[in-house]
Amino acid sequence: MLDINHSNSESSLVSTFGTPAFIKDLSGQPILQAQLDAIWNTYLFAFVEQATPSDDAYFYNPATTNIPSGTASAAVTWNAFPGRLQQYFSATTPVEPSNPYNLSLTQLRELADTGSYTKDGQSQAIQDIPAVFCPEADWGGTLNPFLPYGPRGWQDEYCEWAVQKNDDDKVTRVDFACENPEYWHALWAVSPDTVAKIYQDTLNFDAPANCRITVSVDDLTLKDANGHAVVDPVSGHPVYNPLNKWNNSPIANRQNSTMNGGVMHLTSTPNTLQTEIGLAGFSTPQYESGNGNQQKLICCGQFGQAYRHSDPHIGQTVNQIVGGQFISGQYFKVNLANPFGLYIQQPTSLDSWTFSNRIQKGVNVPADAKASDVWQIVRGSEQVTDPVTGSAFPGNFILHAICQIPSSWLAMDPTLTLEDIEINNTPIQWGSQITEQIDIGLFARPLSASEAPPQVPCAGPSLPGAPLQAMHQHVWDAYYGINETNPAGSELSLVSNSVIVPTIVTTSATVNVALTVNKLPAGVQPTVKVLTGTASGDHDTKISVSIIDKTTVTYAVPGNSGPGTYTSLSLQIEAEKTTIPGLRAVEVSYEGAQPQTMASLLFIAPKIKGSNNA
Repeated sequence: MLDINHSNSESSLVSTFGTPAFIKDLSGQPILQAQLDAIWNTYLFAFVEQATPSDDAYFYNPATTNIPSGTASAAVTWNAFPGRLQQYFSATTPVEPSNPYNLSLTQLRELADTGSYTKDGQSQAIQDIPAVFCPEADWGGTLNPFLPYGPRGWQDEYCEWAVQKNDDDKVTRVDFACENPEYWHALWAVSPDTVAKIYQDTLNFDAPANCRITVSVDDLTLKDANGHAVVDPVSGHPVYNPLNKWNNSPIANRQNSTMNGGVMHLTSTPNTLQTEIGLAGFSTPQYESGNGNQQKLICCGQFGQAYRHSDPHIGQTVNQIVGGQFISGQYFKVNLANPFGLYIQQPTSLDSWTFSNRIQKGVNVPADAKASDVWQIVRGSEQVTDPVTGSAFPGNFILHAICQIPSSWLAMDPTLTLEDIEINNTPIQWGSQITEQIDIGLFARPLSASEAPPQVPCAGPSLPGAPLQAMHQHVWDAYYGINETNPAGSELSLVSNSVIVPTIVTTSATVNVALTVNKLPAGVQPTVKVLTGTASGDHDTKISVSIIDKTTVTYAVPGNSGPGTYTSLSLQIEAEKTTIPGLRAVEVSYEGAQPQTMASLLFIAPKIKGSNNA
């Protein structure tokens, strides 16, 4: 296995970034855990560089910034129920304007669980929404299909869930996950067997014997059009399929021989960690719109998605911390606190959950049973110690939680379901009823700044040729060749559910890379160069790049809510043996236009004798 943490003094990465919730999935295999830690640290360093809007931004890199001992973190939280479903479909919208659909609370809960709802006895697919939402949603203009697409695309608050029901259509279990897809790609690169085992252990947690599943590496493997496993040229492992049979649906089917579905990590295209960090970085500039109104700020800054609970709230909070509005007259640089991630918070209403009349303590449940016992933490933990302060963070670090009847209760009464548990005196009939009780959170760590940040104009559109994503060409081809459907009936290429992580280019080899860029004007012949990684930003003369092909592609670049049309450049990259290893930016230019650059798209690594790396 290739350790991608090779570096020189000019591009060195310190071991700053812990895995989510400081979880150690390979703790029993220290060599593999060290490899995972190195990969994860490199990913996070890359994400921070990509999220930094400018050299003078009030957004710091924890790997290169001294953080004084005792510097506190701050929790930023939002509700996990999809805000955009409430805004575009509910009869009671969070803010103006209202929508024409006027769904009842029951219909809205069904929509959140399944992507469709019942109207006049018929199933109604998720409907169209305004194409224009700045300065506000324009219901009088063009309507487009609801997005994000995907099997759980509408669950876009960095929390996704899957509902399991019995033959009587009663809810027996709901799994909630906020784990980012990038971590699972990193873990898979080190040990696919471990990924399969964690899937199986998590989805079987305290489950009845007849609902248990067996998860194999093959179940989680990306296959090409001929059904053959696609192989990663670096690790030699098969490539991970994030929308595999156990992570591709809001429904967990555990009732027959063709069991499938469930949730292990986030799949909605904007639900990525790289996006979350980017949102934090690009919400630090003090835009001319001010930050008193979330909608005005997000439209001016062009970060995130309007009407989500998450993006506008995160952006406004970060902007106010930086700008001196959060603490009057005090200015801060910000970033997330280590360990970076998104975390489920304990439902504050747990103590008020109650039993239905069917439950009798000491008869069909243990005498000491509580209704809140149905809430079970499987991955992550309630408390994590902050290494900077030595005290617990001000919130929870739950990665995967389950709501289900404990097996000890089922041994006493196998007919019990979650409908026998009540929230606000209402039986649980939808997973989304529980989602309404959950917050998702991140933890920011502000550092004092000596002066006020300058005001800047509203953000402009991204320019043609701007690099967006890179991956090995044959992996791109395999992802792009698979289409996924969703309840709205819109197909989307599986590459939309890939990740933006540094693509490894090994020295002394020719590596074929697919580079996605903002759509280039017709007839343009671009030039692609790799930068040195030093502060000067010079082109690296030891790395040659040839453009073999140029095609137009349509997909949702990971982190985006909807698909767009882009240019895909097929590159051949050759790095000399003496090329200095480390993270590198990629520059795209063409005559008459300003060169466009994206940081940390590539990682230059020496070829290791006897390894599988390309």
